[in-house]
This record gives sequence, structure tokens and C-alpha cells, in this order.
Amino acid sequence: MDSTGKRVRSTTADRALPPGVLIVMALTASLLLLVAARYGWHRDELYFLEAGRHLAWGYVDQPPFTPLLARLADTIAPGNLLVLRIAPALATAGTVATGSLFVRELGGDRRRQVLGAVAVAAGAFTLGIGHLLSTATFDLLAWSVVLWLTARLLRTGDCRLWPVIGAVAGLALLNKNLIVVLFIALAVGVLLERRWDLLRTWWLPVGIALTLAIAAPHLLWQAANGWPQFAMAQALAERIGTENRALLLPMQVLLLGPLLVPALVRGVRWLATAADGRIFRPLLWAWPVGLVLVLVTGGRPYYVLPLTVAVALAGIAATGVRRITLALTAAVALPIALPLLPVAAIPVVARANASGAESVGWPELADQVTAVVRELPADERERVILLSASYGEAGAIDRFGPDRGLPPAYSPHNAYADFRRPTDPDATVVAIRFARDGRLPQHFAECSQVATIDNRLGIDNEAQGQPILVCRGLRGTWPEVWEQLRHIS
Repeated sequence: MDSTGKRVRSTTADRALPPGVLIVMALTASLLLLVAARYGWHRDELYFLEAGRHLAWGYVDQPPFTPLLARLADTIAPGNLLVLRIAPALATAGTVATGSLFVRELGGDRRRQVLGAVAVAAGAFTLGIGHLLSTATFDLLAWSVVLWLTARLLRTGDCRLWPVIGAVAGLALLNKNLIVVLFIALAVGVLLERRWDLLRTWWLPVGIALTLAIAAPHLLWQAANGWPQFAMAQALAERIGTENRALLLPMQVLLLGPLLVPALVRGVRWLATAADGRIFRPLLWAWPVGLVLVLVTGGRPYYVLPLTVAVALAGIAATGVRRITLALTAAVALPIALPLLPVAAIPVVARANASGAESVGWPELADQVTAVVRELPADERERVILLSASYGEAGAIDRFGPDRGLPPAYSPHNAYADFRRPTDPDATVVAIRFARDGRLPQHFAECSQVATIDNRLGIDNEAQGQPILVCRGLRGTWPEVWEQLRHIS
């Protein structure tokens, strides 16, 4: 039954994905796997790898799902970057499929379903996060599935979909908490359109209960640890909130693809004015509500991008899109989002996408730290502590250090601060990315810079040009110092 009470008929062929969509999915996943091992590990992936070795139901900055995937990949093929990135490639193919399904729910014929799949696959954001093991990769898939199921709910009025939506939401909360923003936005849209038929049903509380049941282990961990996710969100807003707010709207255009803005405009018009688009109007209301929520909280611009894409897909479902538009969108996005160009091109590409720059130089960093440790007196080498100001450099030491004879790294940054803590008060500390006049030297009798991080590629990133210090003579105890050094960002 649809929302007007009319029976909706569909054949098996109608329900199946068009062959063109399957081809787009396969090509997307194949391309991502083909370039999976290019450049190197991203700093966040190195962090997830170590987090996966300290499995928990939560961390100060994220739920457990992505670290679990990193643990599984590292168990299957230790240190293999291609295996690590199989799950993101498959998730991205799933996101492409849900884009097509969304277009179908809005009435798009099979040709437009293929066009919708291509539009999703050609997006710079879709490709960029599809290349990496990232919480955002699976969050995009979760948002896309919820939007597709919501469109189906709006069209059919079949409230039995609520438990399905609730299950997806529960799984999403085990990966990232942002799905809450989507449900607030959708709830406002449903209320503004007075779709009481979707709310006056016992299936809704069943769906909510299912969400809470699936996400309960992580939610209980958050509650037991003082809800650190809120402190993390506040820290991000204080550090980059102003920049995020300024870029919120421009980044919707850039990440969607400037050439798809006409489709976005047509989507707004169709959802707002067309008779057959009216039942989907809660999706239109949800878009600005989501934008406002991200604006107020100072969240990253990509947080609300799935809603922007959904409105553009509504335009494609209503009127289609020219194939040349999609071809040009992909042509621009591919070299920016994926490591297709030589390493020498990274500084140019990094102006639009910094992921490539943060994926190089890690073995070289481990080499430099190894050289510093070998210069220490023999008695100090036996008790050296490797301390990094950031989880990225610590993750690089833990990934590449064992083959070079280095001990595990310590870092007071985010959840790394809980993975392990220094205990030897007499150990010599090799400190990475701590400023000579910063917080660390005040806790030691002596701190001197002995090297400067150099990736030997001339590529500017977070680590490049940062100091390596050697510190001796800890003042106080490590528990006291650790609490003063630990930070989230």
C-alpha cells in the first residue's frame, strides 16, 4: 500500500537492481581496490589499527566498529593495507546501490536509477572516504540506507519498516554517533508535514527499542565513562568550529560536485511543488534542519552531505541528469579523491584533499626515530620511552617500529592515552612532535631537539617539520605528568 491507500505492485524485475547499477558498483569497488595500496597508511588508519589491538565497547572519540574492522583485517593479513581497505570498498559499493534504490523509491525509472548510482559513485567525498578505513565511510552507508528506507516508508506508509530503520540506526551508533543528527532532522520533517500515520503506530517504539538494544553496549560504556563523546565534540568545535561554519555551504557544493547543483535545485523544486513529490517532502525539510544542526554545533561540513546528496538524487529521479555532467564530475573528482597521480602531485591535490599528504612519510618517520634511539648511550637505549604528541605518529611507530627494533609508542592523545602509560621515571624519553617550548619540557630537567621530522618527499603534512626531542630527568611521577599531558582533539 502507498501513502494514499492504493496497492503498489512490483515485479521481481522491478525490485532487482538494474544491470547498469551492478556494473557501477563493481567498477567503483574495483577501482578502490586497484589503488588501495597507493601512497600508504593514513594517520587515522594507523590509529584504528592500534585501537583494534585494545578492543573496547567505546573510546573517548569513537564507538568500536571501525577499530574492530581494523583488528579483523590485521588478523587476516597483518600489516596489509589492501586487506584493510577491502571493507571500505565494499561499503562504498553499498552506498552506490542505496543511491539507486533511493531514486527508485522516488519514482525514477531504471535509467534514472543508473544515473543516480553514477552520481553517487562520481562524488569526490564518496570516493575519498571509500579509499580509507574511516568511520565516515560506514556512516555514509548508514545514512544512505536510512534515507532510502525513509523514502520507502513515506511512499508506502508501511510502518513495519520502523524496526528495520531502528536496526540500521543501532548498528550505525556502534560506528559513529552522527546518525542522531539525521533522525532529528527527519523527525522535524515528518512533524512539519503532519505524517501522523507514520507516528501513530506501535512499530515506532519497537524500532526505537531495537536501536537502543543494539547500541546498548556502547551507550553503557559512554555513560560509565562520563560521556566523553560530548567532550570530544566540544573540543572539535572549539578548535575548528569557526572554520567549519564558514565552509559548511561551500563544501556542500564542492563535495556534491558543482555540476550537480542544477540537479540539487530541481530536487528542491520537485519536493516542494510537485504533486508526486509531496509525500517525500519531509526529506526536503530535513535538509535545512540538518544544516542548521551542524552549523550550530560547529561540526564538519561533510556531516550533513548525505542529505544534500539525497535532495540532488530527488532531482535526478524527477528529471534525470545529462551523462556528460556525470562524466565531467567524475573526471574532476577522481584525481582529487583517489591516489591516481604520482606522489610528486600530492602538494597540489592536498589543497582540496589532505588525505594523500597524511598518507606518506610514516616509514621514514620510523627510520628517523630509530636513528635517534641508536645514538643514545647503550644503557639509555634499553629503557627508552617513545612518546608522541599525536596518535598518528604513535600509530606509525607501532606499525613500522617492530621491524626496526623499536619499543611500543606512548601518546597522551585521544584514546591512545588509555592504551598504555609510561611507568619508568628514570627512562630517557624520545619525544615526537612536542614543541621545544611547549608543555612537555617543563616536566623534565633537560629537553633538547635532536632531529626534525622529514618525509624526504618535500610534502607538507601534520608531521613534516615537527621536532624530535630527547628528554631526561622526569620531574614528578608519570601518573601526575600523564594527566597533564593527555588531550583530545
